[in-house]
Amino acid sequence: MAVLRYTDSAENDLLEAWHLPAHPRMGRERPDLADGLRSWPTTTPYILFYFGDVDGVVIARVLHRVRDIGAVDDWPPD
Repeated sequence: MAVLRYTDSAENDLLEAWHLPAHPRMGRERPDLADGLRSWPTTTPYILFYFGDVDGVVIARVLHRVRDIGAVDDWPPD
């Protein structure tokens, strides 16, 4: 069976994401992309896009900062 491993950067990104359920409104609102969507920058070149709900947060996408976010054609993500 294959082993799943994380780089230090990936682990830090996940730790940052785990703060979001406790404070789901701390991210930037992104009504330009989808109703209820928020974004949170990480310490790497990636941005977490998420929705807050009654159970916490749902990570919708993790996209590179240089990507043209407005050109992503599947908002809202499924």
